[in-house]
Amino acid sequence: MKFLTDENIAVSVMRDIRNEGFDVKDIKEERLHSSSDRKIMQIAFEEDRIIITHDKNFSNVIYNENARHKGIIFIRCKNQSPQNVSNILIGALKSGVKDKFAGSLAIISEEQIQIIKR
Repeated sequence: MKFLTDENIAVSVMRDIRNEGFDVKDIKEERLHSSSDRKIMQIAFEEDRIIITHDKNFSNVIYNENARHKGIIFIRCKNQSPQNVSNILIGALKSGVKDKFAGSLAIISEEQIQIIKR
């Protein structure tokens, strides 16, 4: 399972995910700041990566533009501190639910993981 972190994901969160052994590409490291959501989805699709983001506009691209994707993880934590986001996200990535992320929109918060299949 490979991931692409959007520019709104803290560098420390991206590093924490990498340190857990996950293959993570970061928009900021690739110097793709300010790329459109559509462009990010295209890159992720071509590289077979699941997008990790705080940006709810990705769901608009999925449903309104019918964009192809390999999966999107939308982080909706009340406590948006990088440490809390890392803990919640890594917990989800190590859970039995992780196999459902591919091809889905997953909404992750402190309380739940919601999987929306297309």
